[in-house]
Amino acid sequence: MVLLGLTHPQFLQQAEVVLFVLVIFIIGIPHGATDHLLDRYSRGKKFTYRSFLLTYIILGVFYAALWYFLPLLSLTVFIIISAYHFGQSQLLYLRNSHRNWLRVVSYLLWGSYTLCCVILLNWDESWQILDEIFPGLFTPLLSYISFVPYLLGFLLLMNIALFTLFFTRQHMSQREFIGELFNLFLIAGLGYYTPLLIGFTIYFGLWHSLISIRIEIKKVRIQRPLFSVLSFAKTALPLSLATLVIFSFVFLMNYQWEMLQSSYLLFFILLSVLTLPHVFFVHEFYVTKKPKKLVRAYRSSEISST
Repeated sequence: MVLLGLTHPQFLQQAEVVLFVLVIFIIGIPHGATDHLLDRYSRGKKFTYRSFLLTYIILGVFYAALWYFLPLLSLTVFIIISAYHFGQSQLLYLRNSHRNWLRVVSYLLWGSYTLCCVILLNWDESWQILDEIFPGLFTPLLSYISFVPYLLGFLLLMNIALFTLFFTRQHMSQREFIGELFNLFLIAGLGYYTPLLIGFTIYFGLWHSLISIRIEIKKVRIQRPLFSVLSFAKTALPLSLATLVIFSFVFLMNYQWEMLQSSYLLFFILLSVLTLPHVFFVHEFYVTKKPKKLVRAYRSSEISST
């Protein structure tokens, strides 16, 4: 896509909305449509669909209400939890405690750098969307647009410094260290050479979502050795279709009743309403330690199968 952005930028701009919708609903939405599975295998707690759905609905309704009363705060919260979530899925392999404050900082720095590269390196497109969602609110920021390279440079150096620290403390291997350095420059190239929606589509759909799916399958296999990519797809299909129906219904109602003038704002609200409970359940799932008995059983089943 980066090469295509260099050679045929107009084609990417014409196709970006179609690609965005396809990737989001084929990969992006399904990666969060198995949250009930994450809840089932988190911290060994007793799982019921009733409690899961109740938690999901309460968090979603609360965030929707927050958007209604405090939209700017809601957008800020959405950016922060998204940054944390992106960084967590990318750096989950770090070999230090999940409660280590440097680990949390690394999540936020990595996610912030990614979002800034995708958004700020496509500022003209980003500004059109922001100004449509909040007319005139961000106009004072235009005078600071010249500081964008310094902000990106600061985030880049901070990430490199943290990765160097983790490497020297043996929290990541040499291969992982070099890989993350490469990723930082790859993300910068992605943001610079692709339009806004294409860059976000590639990162969210083809990078973050696929990494999250791989982590989920790997961790679920500890307790369900036969859990496969096909199992994941079957599990994600019902809620993915339900999400597609709900999104379509809400957009149709908005078109009929003209509740919100901005489709971007409506999309952000719907996406954030799903994101808040998703991040909550994913975090619980990620920090759950592997049950030793199940790990031994899983390893013995692998040995017997070979």
